[in-house]
Amino acid sequence: MALLLYVASDVLLIGFAGLLLAVFLRVGADAITRWTRLPSGWALLAFILLIIAGFVLVGVFAAPVVADQADQLTQQVPRAFAALRSRLEGQAWSRALLDQVQPERLFSAGKAIAGGAGTALSATFGALGNAAMIFILGLFLAIDPPTYTRGLRALFPPERRGQVDTVLNELDEVLRGWLLAQLGSMAVIGVLTALGLWALGMPLVVALGLLAALLTFIPNLGPILSAVPAVLLALADQPVTAAYVVALYIVVQIIEGNVTTPLIQQHTIAMPPALTIAMQVLLGTLFGLLGLALAVPLTAVGVTLVRRLYVGAYLERRPVEPA
Repeated sequence: MALLLYVASDVLLIGFAGLLLAVFLRVGADAITRWTRLPSGWALLAFILLIIAGFVLVGVFAAPVVADQADQLTQQVPRAFAALRSRLEGQAWSRALLDQVQPERLFSAGKAIAGGAGTALSATFGALGNAAMIFILGLFLAIDPPTYTRGLRALFPPERRGQVDTVLNELDEVLRGWLLAQLGSMAVIGVLTALGLWALGMPLVVALGLLAALLTFIPNLGPILSAVPAVLLALADQPVTAAYVVALYIVVQIIEGNVTTPLIQQHTIAMPPALTIAMQVLLGTLFGLLGLALAVPLTAVGVTLVRRLYVGAYLERRPVEPA
């Protein structure tokens, strides 16, 4: 297993990403079944068609604006950093810091992280190929989940299969709750950030709001990364505006925490923040950007398995030896 994790880490991460996609598709299909009484297969097809229609509408009405603002953002952030650098170069304390913090170094570091423990799979297919594989895996897992759960149950002795069913149901509930909570957080943060930046008179609010929404998928680290471009653009204008932008991002995080955190705590296990950050750093270092993005759900699955199969089924049921 250790050798498999080392040699085929990208394959396993892609498989887990496909599992998350399957959970998402089943959530939508189950909701349509409850509302319309359609059979499961037709409900899944209807949900996929709704997703495709949504992407088409976004592509027709929003894609030109997003693409234009994203292009402007990639051009203006280095300019804003250069303007900030010119302001601070006169200060002795800031010279050493500015020598270390440069856009070129940040971009090269980002590429190194994104490359992470790259394998021949990633090198051959690239991001587009990985996305296609994730979609295919997720689609097949969502079409017929019982086939795969029965195959997994068959690996265990009959007296343990009830416990396997319990663990699988709990993992399904944990992943469903986490995924719904993350999607809710992304929507809340994206909308509130765009509206707040628009109220402050900031440019490129659509791109910055979309960036904030997407990076929310990476808890703890994502919100900090999403604030950097907006703060740089504000600093290029006025330091006071930058302070308002920082305050806006903090307020948005507070609002999001009070709206979606209770949802997360209801449907998923509560994980200590230090454990979450440590696993993000570890998996990001070992497996790159995909490991960083999937660190939290992987940790939730690992904690659930340890609690159910090791602590609950072994430690707490071991007979106590007489002293």
